[in-house]
Amino acid sequence: MIVMNVEHMVNNEAYLGSPDNPKTAAMVCYITLIGWLIAYFALYKNNRNKLATVHIRQTLLLHILAFVLNVLSLFALWGRISYAVIAVFAVALFVLWLIGAFAAINEREQPIPLIGEWAQKLFGNL
Repeated sequence: MIVMNVEHMVNNEAYLGSPDNPKTAAMVCYITLIGWLIAYFALYKNNRNKLATVHIRQTLLLHILAFVLNVLSLFALWGRISYAVIAVFAVALFVLWLIGAFAAINEREQPIPLIGEWAQKLFGNL
């Protein structure tokens, strides 16, 4: 561990987990809404970069959609919506989350299918 940190310091490259590493903000934002808040306010605000920007925008939309899904699940409790519909949307949202998380881990700026481009346009001011 110490050797790896010294190696990164010699290369003037921030190690993973460092607030200076753009990959850190891109990965942390996928860990719940609190992770998104930490990624945005603590890691991204002072160190903006393209990788973090793409993933912060996409995960904000994912978190909003997860909130909407939770509200819709209340309607399923009351019998207004089928549990099967909620389950299909939950699985689809989870798959989109996985695709985005793996893209962040691999340092790719690829948009998430279906919602990635929409998130970039919708939250362009972030």
